[in-house]
Amino acid sequence: MTRPDMMRIVHVSHTSQRGGAELALVRLLSQRPRWQAGVCSAAGGDAFAGLPAHGVPVQLDLPGLPGGGTRGKSPALAVKYLSALRASARALRAGPLMRDADLVHANSAAAAIICAMAVRGRAIPLVVHLRDLVAVESLGRFGFEAFTRIGLPRADAVIANSQTTLRSAEDRLGPGSLRTVLQSPSGVSARVAAPAVGDRVRSVGMVGRLQRWKGQHVFLEAFAGAFAGTEVRAFLAGAPLFGETEYEQELHELAARLGIADQVVFLGHVEDVPRFIDSVDVLVHASIRPEPLGQSVLQGLARAKPVIATEGGGPSEWIRPGGNGLLVPRDDAPALAAALRTLADSRDARVRLAAGAAATPGLLTDDECVDAHAAFFGAVLGVPAPADRRQAV
Repeated sequence: MTRPDMMRIVHVSHTSQRGGAELALVRLLSQRPRWQAGVCSAAGGDAFAGLPAHGVPVQLDLPGLPGGGTRGKSPALAVKYLSALRASARALRAGPLMRDADLVHANSAAAAIICAMAVRGRAIPLVVHLRDLVAVESLGRFGFEAFTRIGLPRADAVIANSQTTLRSAEDRLGPGSLRTVLQSPSGVSARVAAPAVGDRVRSVGMVGRLQRWKGQHVFLEAFAGAFAGTEVRAFLAGAPLFGETEYEQELHELAARLGIADQVVFLGHVEDVPRFIDSVDVLVHASIRPEPLGQSVLQGLARAKPVIATEGGGPSEWIRPGGNGLLVPRDDAPALAAALRTLADSRDARVRLAAGAAATPGLLTDDECVDAHAAFFGAVLGVPAPADRRQAV
């Protein structure tokens, strides 16, 4: 019988830019090995540059996909995008990692389309990772059609990052496909058991790629409503990707118009997210549409931080309002400002939420996330999980 640590899995990403899905995959593969992993991706970014040091070979030979191909309205662009997907599938199919793989793991919707084409006619299981809601709003019209017609029907198994994400895909899955909800690794090596809560709020932070639907503009408007002209500082951790630098400039201009430019610090990409979260007094999540997971929410809870998040999607699955965090309506700066003032005015409230965050059930460290993924990959291949993880490394 195959040993768990001998499973050969090729992980496919359509991009090597530092997006949330790519960073989650890096965290998954940077822990102690539970299987033999390899990564296939397009060039153009450095998200996977550190993996070879962890014994994970990386092939950056997939053709890049044209920008805007999933959301554009041009038929010519859609044809160009589909052609690039097919070229990527051919390159993946011909690569040495694919030839030796026991299982293929598609790290995104676009990767799932590529993988479905690449494994056509081969008896190799395909596991599709659902990191976005399966909806036109999230995937774009062409991306949605291609994913639901090509990617999902071929999936032997799916991993969803939340119950909300899984529900968005269930009517598109075959009756025999295995499915599970697994927390994505979020950069947390240990949970905080004893919260440290300051005497007053001096800093408020937000973590996330600078992208309009992530709601950094709502955060700035709310921060201005709560703290303009005070000594409180706002810290934005995250950088724009995929040509979204215009939004970053808009945020700088918005801070100036709101009169808070000298109170807002743009940190860009932050490698040590737990350390950043530990440095602020309140953590905010402000997405203006339902979040598939809300990774920053999990990071904040794991670090026992008072968290304010927007309602819907993954955050509502994790936060018990008033118990381990606060929920506010999406795209509602006045409501978010009111929640910020509530926490700034009451240390007791911050202490209560921090203690509730520390006690949140079900939160996993990155190491535990890897164990859970290894068990699921093993279930797909019919490989029993070891009684003691150390037997498989």
